[in-house]
Amino acid sequence: MDEQLTFEFCRRIFEKNEVNLSREQFEKLQKYADLLIDESARQNVTAVRTRAEIWVRHFLDSAYLLRFLNDSSDVLDMGTGGGIPAIPLAIMNPTLRITMLDSELRKIEFCEKAIAALNLTAIAICGRAEELAQDETYRGQFDFVVSRAMAAGSMLSELSVPFLRVGGSLLAMKGRQYDPEFERFSQAAEKLLCSVDAPIPYSIESEQKYLILVRKLDETPSQYPRRFAKIKRNPL
Repeated sequence: MDEQLTFEFCRRIFEKNEVNLSREQFEKLQKYADLLIDESARQNVTAVRTRAEIWVRHFLDSAYLLRFLNDSSDVLDMGTGGGIPAIPLAIMNPTLRITMLDSELRKIEFCEKAIAALNLTAIAICGRAEELAQDETYRGQFDFVVSRAMAAGSMLSELSVPFLRVGGSLLAMKGRQYDPEFERFSQAAEKLLCSVDAPIPYSIESEQKYLILVRKLDETPSQYPRRFAKIKRNPL
């Protein structure tokens, strides 16, 4: 299928999923795919090894979030790994002010390399969410937190919501095995002074997925997030 990855072929796939793709965006995404494949020989930035799969499972999936983000929003990608969904979002909408956060330095170094190679305005930070969320430089500074398969809903909410401004939203991307009883978004939201929308089902090239929106209604109580060991041992 890789030989079919022409601009027109990818543009039609994106269009079918209600996303516009320009030639400049296509070329940057192709370059990013090359960077991901090359880096994966050194560290696990993606388990996907072909460009065709990267386009569908990473780029198209990331692009689904665009309809929920406002231009010029401050967006934090929690547990960004190799830059998904942050880097595709930065390519598709350059007005977004994107920050990428991960606790693994090598992954952040790769993200910085990709940002420079693709001439993006995003920034990448290495640190632990539960520590940075207590830092006034980051706490309450973002309109959106996005995350894909980082952690179960309760843990993800506790780590993410403190970064949001009141009125902001966590956009949590979940796969076809999404189980609300296991994820516990609603239980965490009550303690974090948030509300949770009904899960939004969507499909990417026939693969079922879910998007969970957690909306911040009031300032997060100062005790959150707790230390990581406590979050893990005693979920909200």
